Amino acid sequence: MSLFRSNMDIALDEARLAAARGEVPVGAAVVDPGGRVVARAGNRTREFNDPTAHAEILALRAACAAAGSERLPGHALYVTLEPCPMCAAA
Repeated sequence: MSLFRSNMDIALDEARLAAARGEVPVGAAVVDPGGRVVARAGNRTREFNDPTAHAEILALRAACAAAGSERLPGHALYVTLEPCPMCAAA
């Protein structure tokens, strides 16, 4: 239970930072199979003028770049709300 809570705290921190930037307050974190946070992000659609720059997508992109792979087997995605269809499909 504490692992889940600490990872959600990271996603919530990212959501707060997104809100402070004037974005929709959504945050996400990607955790590897060992429980280490490998990526985190908040929404940046307005900042980047990019409708796909949702927190989940940005966190997944960063995690894939760090892993050097387009797949993240065993990783977990923590997000502060239910993902939209685009993010759920990613």
